[in-house]
Amino acid sequence: MNRLSVCCVAWGLFVSVSLAVADDVELKRFQGHWQVIELVEDGKVVPPSAIEDWLPSGGKIEIVDNAIVTTSTDDGKKQVRILDVDATQYPKGIEIKSRDKSEVLGIYRFDNDRLLVCVADSEEATRPREFSAKAGSKRMLLTLKPVGRKIAADERKPAKTDKPEAKEPADHPEPSTAGSAKLLSDDEATKLLSGTSWKYGDAHGALVLTLGADGNFSTTRESTEMRLFKKVFVKAPVSSGTWSVQKGKLWFHLKASVDPDRVNVKVPFTLRVITDKDLIFVDYVGHVGQAVRVK
Repeated sequence: MNRLSVCCVAWGLFVSVSLAVADDVELKRFQGHWQVIELVEDGKVVPPSAIEDWLPSGGKIEIVDNAIVTTSTDDGKKQVRILDVDATQYPKGIEIKSRDKSEVLGIYRFDNDRLLVCVADSEEATRPREFSAKAGSKRMLLTLKPVGRKIAADERKPAKTDKPEAKEPADHPEPSTAGSAKLLSDDEATKLLSGTSWKYGDAHGALVLTLGADGNFSTTRESTEMRLFKKVFVKAPVSSGTWSVQKGKLWFHLKASVDPDRVNVKVPFTLRVITDKDLIFVDYVGHVGQAVRVK
């Protein structure tokens, strides 16, 4: 091998090692626990107040070495994705893999102590070139902050109290109960609800409630907006626990929830009407709701 070839090989090895070191240094900036605080997917914006309730695992992730770890709030199971970064391109590149299969390609940048990431499904779109997620782009733009640092005043959520905040009556009329069945006993209501699933809308979209015949329940968020997020991160129920009917009220005892403040809390819903298609109730703040049976 002549001197020129030797120099080329040596230079190639030097560049490869330098790039690997640069990526390792950059990867260290990702280490730790993170919380999603802003999210836009394909032009749809998730309200900041809904993020913890709407997203799988409450939008919480942990990055250890080159692994993204998410933990189900329902059963505690962990799911791992592989994280690759490329600090040599502009904007800096990111790739998330599952079992050697590329799930998403994206770009990232650090903005002070926050992390901005824009990704696209590797099977549907190319790597983003800008930090945007306009309608039709098939991209997801999210902002994360590290967990544990002091939160700025404008980021703090209103303090929670033991009693729900009083709200104005709903501006829609109460669903008509004309022609409904007679007042049901607790046993009759329990029998009608066992083994059923219901879908109803709340402030953040559609929620599916499943009432098991064994006395357990679970709620999951139904959201097409979160399709890409759910592909990358673990899909976890919003809450789960046990249910029962007592004195005309459907009681939920939350054993697990994406909101830690709700764990071991009992929540009552007053039953109004149960049919083979509809479930009409009054929630704990006095609002009338109507759920549609899906199973």
